[in-house]
Amino acid sequence: MTNPPHLLSCDLILSQVPAKAVVAILIALLIFVLLTGAMLVTMAIHARLGEHHRGDDTNTSVRLVATLFVTMPSLLLGLMMNNAANTYVAVDRNMHVFATDLILLDRSMRPLGPSAEEPRKRLLAYVEQVLKDVPISRASEVSEHLLDEVGNSLRELRFDDEQKVALWNDARSLYRQAVQQRWTFVEQSEGWFPSPLICILVGWLTLMFATLGFRAPRNAVVISTYVAAAALISGAIYLMLDMSTPFSGPLQLSDRPLVRAAAEIRR
Repeated sequence: MTNPPHLLSCDLILSQVPAKAVVAILIALLIFVLLTGAMLVTMAIHARLGEHHRGDDTNTSVRLVATLFVTMPSLLLGLMMNNAANTYVAVDRNMHVFATDLILLDRSMRPLGPSAEEPRKRLLAYVEQVLKDVPISRASEVSEHLLDEVGNSLRELRFDDEQKVALWNDARSLYRQAVQQRWTFVEQSEGWFPSPLICILVGWLTLMFATLGFRAPRNAVVISTYVAAAALISGAIYLMLDMSTPFSGPLQLSDRPLVRAAAEIRR
């Protein structure tokens, strides 16, 4: 039995989440090595340069370059951090909306009586399966099949009473809304920064540390300060990249909204 095309494409995308978490760690480590290495190299070669390479004109020019490359990476880092934070908040909000839609869907089916017990059981089975998926945004074949079964069993219901027909139509509308919200936060959870942008940022930061180390005193205090700064910048970039994949890494979104939804459906 073959999977529907939309399930194949979504599974392919979401299967890359752990790989992206590893890539974020590697990028952070690479940035730390490059920044520390650039600073140590320029600090080491400064004393070995000829006198004309260490004159005031050269030092002034290096300071100007350092000033430029302090400003530009700061602006870029601020924009990227803001984008990552917005993505994280948006996915969190949409997951809360999705959990609310599931609760409202269950509430809309309860007045339909015993005939709606089957779709309600399938809805509970779906939520429980989603909580088992790792990460919970993973559109596994099992969970998506259960969600489809909720819609199929709901469409098979038939009522003669106008009031129940109206409630049935409301339930079907809420189901469609829940499915749409599900795919919205699944797709949003796969945000990632373009590789050229990350490369430019790494290049700017490396050149910035190289120019800062050009005339820096060669002592333990200065070196440890630069190493600490490189570690903090690398850590900030790692957290920024991690926030763009909200269901992996140390900054993961909580599954409490779906846990509460399952508890409400069981009542």
